[in-house]
Amino acid sequence: MGYTSRQTMTKFTAKNTAPVDVLVVGDHPCAYLAAALLAHKSDLRIVLAPVAGASAEDRLVAFNPAMFDLHPLLAGLKQKLPVTQIYGLNFLSDLAETASDHRVKSAVACVARLSDVRDRFAKMFANVLDEKGIETLPPTPVRVLRIDEHGLQIAIGKHTLRARAVILATTEIEDEKKLIGRPESWGPDVLHRFTMAFCKSARHLNLTERALMPMSLDLRGQLHWGWLLPGDGEFQLIVEQPIEKTTATSGQELLTHWVAVLKSHFILGKNFEIPAAAIHTLDIPLAGALAHEGVANRTLLIGPAGGFYSACGEEIYPACWSAIFAADVMKKALKETHLQDALNPYRHKWRTTLGDYLRGPHQNLRFLLPLVYRNPAMTARIAEAILLSKSVVR
Repeated sequence: MGYTSRQTMTKFTAKNTAPVDVLVVGDHPCAYLAAALLAHKSDLRIVLAPVAGASAEDRLVAFNPAMFDLHPLLAGLKQKLPVTQIYGLNFLSDLAETASDHRVKSAVACVARLSDVRDRFAKMFANVLDEKGIETLPPTPVRVLRIDEHGLQIAIGKHTLRARAVILATTEIEDEKKLIGRPESWGPDVLHRFTMAFCKSARHLNLTERALMPMSLDLRGQLHWGWLLPGDGEFQLIVEQPIEKTTATSGQELLTHWVAVLKSHFILGKNFEIPAAAIHTLDIPLAGALAHEGVANRTLLIGPAGGFYSACGEEIYPACWSAIFAADVMKKALKETHLQDALNPYRHKWRTTLGDYLRGPHQNLRFLLPLVYRNPAMTARIAEAILLSKSVVR
């Protein structure tokens, strides 16, 4: 395990603490993007450290295809990342005879495995990192030991390094909340539980070639949401509910109900059953960045660490956006005398742009639900609000 800069190579040893400008921590796709952006057109000394135990889950995610246009470094992914394209939403009521859909000519969402996205990002940006002599360390435990006016002392496995600043893209660092100054926990108004079932065969699924994404806005009349994400010969069922509602209705109960709704609309075959081993839960801080600080002690929080999930559960696009902003602010801050103060523009920058995307549709969906099934214009507006964060009121 070693660190290399453009001019020098410094081995990590117990006696020799390697000095770096920025340590990027995490195994989320946005961590690889942040490291590549920091290296791009700079001579910064950077280390990328995936964290042991924090690998991307093997699940399907839907993301905004505008992600490919966020930065020139991302454009090359468009032809290389295996995705299933989605051409709209198919809203399904609990009543079998009530449904509506919104379809467009161009893809409005892409579906891929999160692990595939991560691996493609790592491979795509390896050339950038190698060209600059920046090494990606093997997944290993990472701990923040201390912070002072000169930087952070960080243990990576059995060795230590000193970093002037950190970009953090994971929640899997021991004691990072206390030392870095991150809030201890997400509030119940932010945290939502996603219960998922990943199905490795699509033989029970009935969708057209230019697929719409089946979705419910009101499972069991409780405004709980449900999705079916179609992949390449596979699919994933997802239901979402606020964390405080899980005591009244378990996620597994809600998922079973969603399957029944999909069967009643002939999206799933009548013989389909959820494999018990395929069900798992994930607690996600929807729009968490709006409720929490994105700037900690010499640290910028991106992706999962900052709660960059949209109110509709989308994470890849806002996570990449946060990485781009963080890299830009960090490059400028490292040139300033007071680094911590110079990191503050990160907060302002994403709040004035990405903040609106994270909020998603604010409107009272219970009031609008009848119109979704009666009015094509309202169906389109709700679909665009969910997929693209456009306002329902225009």
